[in-house]
Amino acid sequence: MICRTSEEKQSDRRFQCCLKPYLKVKKHRAMRTSKKCRTAKCTQAKSIPAADINHLFNHEAMLAVSHAIEDLAHETAEGELISTFQHFDNFLHQEDRYRELSRRLDAVRVWAEGEPPAQMDEIDFVPIFHPELTRYWVVLFDSPEVHAILFCKQANQADDSPRKVFSGYYSFNPFVVRSLRRRFELLSCGISGVVSQFERYFSPQMPDSLNDFDTLLTTA
Repeated sequence: MICRTSEEKQSDRRFQCCLKPYLKVKKHRAMRTSKKCRTAKCTQAKSIPAADINHLFNHEAMLAVSHAIEDLAHETAEGELISTFQHFDNFLHQEDRYRELSRRLDAVRVWAEGEPPAQMDEIDFVPIFHPELTRYWVVLFDSPEVHAILFCKQANQADDSPRKVFSGYYSFNPFVVRSLRRRFELLSCGISGVVSQFERYFSPQMPDSLNDFDTLLTTA
């Protein structure tokens, strides 16, 4: 049984409340990320927090978890939110949402490739300088008592958002959240060596085969 702190449990409960409005998929299918991994049975899964194991997400699931963390941040009304959008064009669809978040939080930082939006001084835009970082989809929220992160990496080569599949996890562990927040602070200072550390210690496990990915793109 994995032990969880009271802060994790509190963050998880509040996250689940925020997630409910975005849930459309009532069934999910487990996929092994390695031939050595066994698909967990229901009796085994009960002792492992779903928030701390590797998943494969389609675009719809990624949006649901991302928005739930953003809503959790909005509800908490303090702390820092870090989000990556792969390219700044993807941020334009969320502009109003993030303007409102910036009014509620201590800091909102958006990472992406391309030209940052103009006339939005309330949000810190950080251009991605390393091509490997454009494959990550991260939503990180850290505050004194509430912590949450979605940390995923694109697992296929699709360019069209609905066809993208991501491998990764979400967590409410304060140590995980603050460790990754610290890495982003170092990256924003231009310390490129952090990227290789990212890849070595934090990169989500990729599946052995991509053959089943199309099944993830169809809502169950």
